[in-house]
Amino acid sequence: MAGVTTDPLVGRLVDGRYEVVARVARGGMATVYRAVDRRLDRDVALKVPHPHLAEGPAGEAFVARFQREARSAARLAHPGLVAVYDQGIDGETAYITMEYVPGSTLREILRREGTLPVGWVLDLLVAVLDALGAAHRAGLVHRDMKPENVLIDADGRVKVGDFGLARAVNEATSTSTGTVLGTVAYLSPELIAHGTCDARTDIYAVGVLAYEALVGAVPHAGESPIQVAFAHINTDVPAPSATAGWLPPEIDDLVCALAARDPADRPTDADAAAALVRSTRAELRPEDLARRVDAVRPVPAARLVAADGGPNGAGPGQPAPTTRIPIGTGPAEPADIGATGLGVTRRFEGLAPALAGPALGAALAGAREPGSPTMTAGRPPAGAASSGAPRPG
Repeated sequence: MAGVTTDPLVGRLVDGRYEVVARVARGGMATVYRAVDRRLDRDVALKVPHPHLAEGPAGEAFVARFQREARSAARLAHPGLVAVYDQGIDGETAYITMEYVPGSTLREILRREGTLPVGWVLDLLVAVLDALGAAHRAGLVHRDMKPENVLIDADGRVKVGDFGLARAVNEATSTSTGTVLGTVAYLSPELIAHGTCDARTDIYAVGVLAYEALVGAVPHAGESPIQVAFAHINTDVPAPSATAGWLPPEIDDLVCALAARDPADRPTDADAAAALVRSTRAELRPEDLARRVDAVRPVPAARLVAADGGPNGAGPGQPAPTTRIPIGTGPAEPADIGATGLGVTRRFEGLAPALAGPALGAALAGAREPGSPTMTAGRPPAGAASSGAPRPG
């Protein structure tokens, strides 16, 4: 029998209003809980930074940065945003409350399925980039795009979660800590090397995410975070067709444009990237859109040291490794807040409700290699159960 995790916040009434029901997940710098707003009688996501981060000389600055996250999110006025409801401090507990969104993360889906059909990946990219576009137009950069922060709810809507790393672009290099905090597999070369980022930093991460969803593995792997970071700086993301030769050249061109090492070679922002994805999709044949690559084999997550100092092997249901990377020059702020439930929603036809559940495997059985013009990705049956609440990055 698995051990039971005891969390002192579960069962507590925060700020006389939010009754903490259960812990949803724990990220590098914060924990997300499901709570009940007793005043309005609704479920909410309660995001609380780890207590040790609010201690010591840097604690006050950290809490201020944590609260600034809510204000940054509130700037993203968009009908698809998951709402930020409240923020506050109850004694020594700082918190943010957000709309509670049950569903699955893209990480959980890829862990089960290995890869996704080409058409579904392109639809997913459009949804993610449309969401990021709302942030980029407001001058915000996500800085930690990865499958853990792409959520798919029970209705098949895609949500970009965790703007905990998002900061106004004109504040992107305002501190001088000398480290970058993030998930190294998706960090852009400029963020690693110089600590600088803009909208194109998010585009790079989306390109890496696209590669992974298509071929079932990240483009750069290594036994340590430093090795992976070195590869981002010095090695181009390979063409997906190097893994699956049948993939069209248009897919290679798209992924290599999104994940170009030089920011000048990438689309300027999420809106431009979404337009590129749409045009790529329009050029592909239906039979190519319906196929997917056989996943090579599960790539075991490197056993890294998480931001809270503990080992993080990214096992089933666990967040991906998050690590600090020393940067070559320039400042960067270690601001991984690690929450889920904050994001932009966009429903699209390519992903049906069961994408968040185990029925996807059966629904996609006909889309595996070897393919034929008669293969289709299939549509999971409506009403399939969701696999549970999303998790933080």
